[in-house]
Amino acid sequence: SPNRRRAVTCSLCCARSVILHTHRYPSLSIVYRKHSVVSRNNVHRNGSHLGVFYIHTCEASDKMVRVTRPSFALAFYHLVLLSACQGGQDSADLVLLAPHDSFSFFVLGDWGMGTDVQRSVAESINTEAQRVEDALFVLNVGDNFYKNAVGGEKQGGVESVDDPLWKEYFEDMYDGSHLKALPFVSILGNHDYMGNFTAQLDFAKTSDRFLMPERNFVSRVRNRETGATLATFVHVDTTPLVGMYDSHPENSKMAQNLLELEKEADGMKWLSATLARLAGEEGFTFVAGHHPVRSGYFSEDAVKQGIMDENMANLQAILEEYRVDAYFSGHMHALEHVHYKDVEYFLSGGGGESKVYARGEDGVGSRSWSKMSAGFVTVIMDGKGAANLIYRDIDGTELYSYTMPEPRCEKQKRQRAPLLQLLYSQLPRRLRTAFE
Repeated sequence: SPNRRRAVTCSLCCARSVILHTHRYPSLSIVYRKHSVVSRNNVHRNGSHLGVFYIHTCEASDKMVRVTRPSFALAFYHLVLLSACQGGQDSADLVLLAPHDSFSFFVLGDWGMGTDVQRSVAESINTEAQRVEDALFVLNVGDNFYKNAVGGEKQGGVESVDDPLWKEYFEDMYDGSHLKALPFVSILGNHDYMGNFTAQLDFAKTSDRFLMPERNFVSRVRNRETGATLATFVHVDTTPLVGMYDSHPENSKMAQNLLELEKEADGMKWLSATLARLAGEEGFTFVAGHHPVRSGYFSEDAVKQGIMDENMANLQAILEEYRVDAYFSGHMHALEHVHYKDVEYFLSGGGGESKVYARGEDGVGSRSWSKMSAGFVTVIMDGKGAANLIYRDIDGTELYSYTMPEPRCEKQKRQRAPLLQLLYSQLPRRLRTAFE
C-alpha cells in the first residue's frame, strides 16, 4: 500500500531499502537474514516521519521484504519475506518467529460460507487461542469463499480485493480478541478457482492477516532469539494438480483459470524441487494442500475420483521420497487422520459445515480415525521435539488426539548413529586421532 510503505532498490549498494512512515508504527522492528544469519534491528528514524532501513540481500537477489507491526500480534512474532540463498538458488520464504522453541497453530479448511457453523467454529478457535501457549498462526488449507449457484452454475471465490466477502466471511467472522491477532497462512482451494483467484493473491499483498505470497510457497517457523528452524511448511496449490477439473471444470471461470495456468511451471516439479532443497533441514517438514492424498472419504463420482486418485498418487510418492512428516488438507467437510507408510495425513475441512460422505477402506492406512463433523485441529509443538494434535468439534470439544514424538529426520539420525560409530571404530588409529 503506497500510504503505508514503499520499497525501492539502492543501485549503489545493491540493497533493498524499505521506507516506512514510522510515526504510525512507533514500535516497528524488522527481522532479516543476511547470509543465513538471522538478526533483528529497530528502524532508524530519519526526521520525524520517515524511517529508512537497508536490508542487504544475498547476491543478485532482489526479493520483496514484508514488514508487520509487532503490536498487531501481541509481540509474539514478526513476519518478513526473506531473501535466502540455499543450494545455489534464491528463494523467498515466509518466516514466522516464535518467542520460544514451543508454539501452537490451528488447521482450518473449507470455511468461507457465512454460516452459523462457521461462526461457532471461529469462536471455538478464539477460545482455544486463549488457552494454548504461544498461538502463532492459522494454517488455512483452502476453499476460502463459497457462493450460491447462479443459473444452475456453481459459484465461488471473490471478484476483487474489494469484494464484500472479505469483510463478511473473513475479517468480521474471525474477530475474536485472541484469534484476530493470528495471521491466516493460506492456500487456494477448488472453490476459489470458481472466481478471481488472483484477487486473493493481491489482497494478501496489503493484508496483515491473510498471507499468501504465491500459489506455491514455503513458510518456516524459527525461534526469534536463536534463529533455529522449528518447523518448515511447504504450501502447494493442488487444484491444478488433481487433473479432474481439466476435463470436468466446476464452472466456466474455473475452466478459464486453469487454461491460463497451463503456461506456468508444473506444480509437482516445484514440490519435488522444493522438498529436495529443504532436505536435511532441522525440525518437522509439513506439506499443506487443499485436496487429500490419502482418505477413506469419497466426494466425487467414479470417473472424477479415479482421475484425482491417480494424480494424488504422484504427490504421495513425492511425500514418501523426501520423508515428509505430515500432509495437511481439507476439501472434505469432515475430520480425519490417516497413517500410511510413515507419513501422517491430517484432514481438517470442517470450517464452515459438515457433510456425510461415502467411506471405504482403500485410502486408509495402518492407523486411522475419522468423524463427519465440523471443527478444526490444534497443533501444539511442545519445544521438546514433539508435535501434539488435537481434533476439536464445532464447540471446541476434544474428539481425538495424536502425538508425533519427533521429526522423521531425527529418527533417521538415531538409526544411522550406530552404523557411523561402527565405521568410525574400523578406521586406523591415526585417522581417528585426526578426526578427534
